[in-house]
Amino acid sequence: MKENIFTIIGGQIPLGQGFLANGYFITAAHVLRDNDKYLVTIKGETIDLAKEVPVYIGSGNIYDPNCFDLAIFKFENVEGGLPVLDYTPIKDEVLESCCQRIVKDDDRGKPLYELDVKLAFALGEEEGHYFHCKCFRKKGSSGSPLLKDNNVIGIMHGGKVVKELIEQGRLSEEEKQTFNLKDEDIICSFFKIGAFKTLIEKKENN
Repeated sequence: MKENIFTIIGGQIPLGQGFLANGYFITAAHVLRDNDKYLVTIKGETIDLAKEVPVYIGSGNIYDPNCFDLAIFKFENVEGGLPVLDYTPIKDEVLESCCQRIVKDDDRGKPLYELDVKLAFALGEEEGHYFHCKCFRKKGSSGSPLLKDNNVIGIMHGGKVVKELIEQGRLSEEEKQTFNLKDEDIICSFFKIGAFKTLIEKKENN
């Protein structure tokens, strides 16, 4: 699994994550904004995504549940990756949110990464092209895959603390009780991978 998940770097700063699936490189579209370089190293080759022509890249307001926060690339000599499953999880289903995280630098100052897997607990509801899970994730995890039995079912879009969501009116006290949430819990939204499959099928049939 680790060899299919990558950190996207802007300068020296991790901007987000991306992963290989069905022969494509996938990330969240909002990761690729407001920077001049988006570097990802795959199989020893460093690629600047800003210089690549995407197969597809979404645009518009990323807070609109009907937006496609998705960017898809196809690279020469890069095949394989994680399998994709068009699936929306049911309430309380336990899934795996997977990222690469920097643990330290090697002797030459090159960052070393390890796979960081966090459990994600599905809330069992949908909003546009997204569904939500309770999962402890920090900034920089956007674009990472959500897995069910090693199949990608979602792409990390964003996360907010429950207390903030209530203050913003995006979550009610009743919903908080229904989903058995605490103020400090983090609710993450994931883009449904099924939309990726639809876009690729249209592209390949044209």
